[in-house]
Amino acid sequence: MLMGTKKRLRSVRQFHNIFIRNTVLPVICLAAFLCAGCQGRQGSGQEAESRNVPKITSMETTPVVDYAVPKMYPNILVDSAGYRAEGSKRAAVKGKRLPDNFRLVDAVTKETVFTGQLEDVRYNTEQGIYSAYADFYEWEQEGSYYLECGYVGRSYTFLLEQGLYDRLFGEVCQELEAACRDQTVQFSDLNRMLLAYEWYAEAFEDDDANGTADILEEVADWIVATDEMDVPEDNTAAYAAVLAKFSYLYQKYDRNFATDCLKRASVVFDQSQSRLNQDAENFQALTELYRATGLYTYRKQIEGYKTYFQSHPDFTDVNGYLYGAMTYLNTRQKVDVELCTIFMNALMEQGETVSGAYEEMIHPVTAHNNGAQDLLGHAMELACANYIMNNHQYNRIMEEFLHYLRGRNALSVDFYATDTGVRSEYLIMLAQLVTVQENLK
Repeated sequence: MLMGTKKRLRSVRQFHNIFIRNTVLPVICLAAFLCAGCQGRQGSGQEAESRNVPKITSMETTPVVDYAVPKMYPNILVDSAGYRAEGSKRAAVKGKRLPDNFRLVDAVTKETVFTGQLEDVRYNTEQGIYSAYADFYEWEQEGSYYLECGYVGRSYTFLLEQGLYDRLFGEVCQELEAACRDQTVQFSDLNRMLLAYEWYAEAFEDDDANGTADILEEVADWIVATDEMDVPEDNTAAYAAVLAKFSYLYQKYDRNFATDCLKRASVVFDQSQSRLNQDAENFQALTELYRATGLYTYRKQIEGYKTYFQSHPDFTDVNGYLYGAMTYLNTRQKVDVELCTIFMNALMEQGETVSGAYEEMIHPVTAHNNGAQDLLGHAMELACANYIMNNHQYNRIMEEFLHYLRGRNALSVDFYATDTGVRSEYLIMLAQLVTVQENLK
């Protein structure tokens, strides 16, 4: 009995030991392995890093946008400088769809002060765009405004200002005066300024009230400072033209100084033998020297250009020929009547040509022109035609050119504001607009 009991106990202990070896120990080892496995995997990551395996990092919270946002342009195009309060005022409107009406809004109070109907509505099939004009000439109160239209939005803010052209004209004069003082003025700038003074002397300021326009005094100082300079040979004709024209205009203020300028002009031109070359600069110099001196030799050289003008009726697009023709027409010296007739006919013809085509030149959707300089050249031709006919029939067209150049174009570019040089190309146009404005008061 006892022996049987001991055998059973040994069997139990053996079973227990087998259970521990076969069940418990493997569980403990598995747990240890799992724990070691976590550490092992961490170690593997470090080893991978040491072998230059890239680490995974978090994604960026801000997306990278690598494209240019297209520039947006308004669909109501206005003159960024504004409009003369008592004068013509038109904006251009374009869009896939247009309403019937427009609103003029006070930019300060946001109140609609004027409404009107869109005019001259056209459809461009090639671009699929409508265009029209908003005319608000009836509203004459000075202030800051913008235009609104259904479907197309609003315009940039602009001013209505009574003295607008006087201010712009004054800006260009100040630029010219500064360029004279700095000795950076170009002969082309001086030619335009002297021509504008010859035609519209009343538009120029005399701040010191000494009876001589400020701009003429600045040119006189420039001439004194440049009296001894060596003029490049290709500029001698242009320099002679400036001196001769200045002497003609300045003789009533200081006859002795004007005479000295004329003598130098003759010497510079004759010594350069420029009379042997027939080009625009030499022609202009000859006309200025002839008007100021009356010398036969200059007159004969001018008449030598007749054949050229007979075969080139488009000479008006070259400044030297255009300015020279205007001087020849205005001289009191003996002239060739046939040559004067050629000049008159060419100017009147060109005025009519530009007048008939200007709307297409500056159309807000399909403008056909060769840039700002092209339009300024046409404005100069119109100014000349106005002057010789002694009326202002082309003033409205010049005003429309100015509005287009100042922002009423498809890209709303203000060519006047973006010009970094002296803006003398605008001078005669502005002088004429200022003079007409004064006469209307």
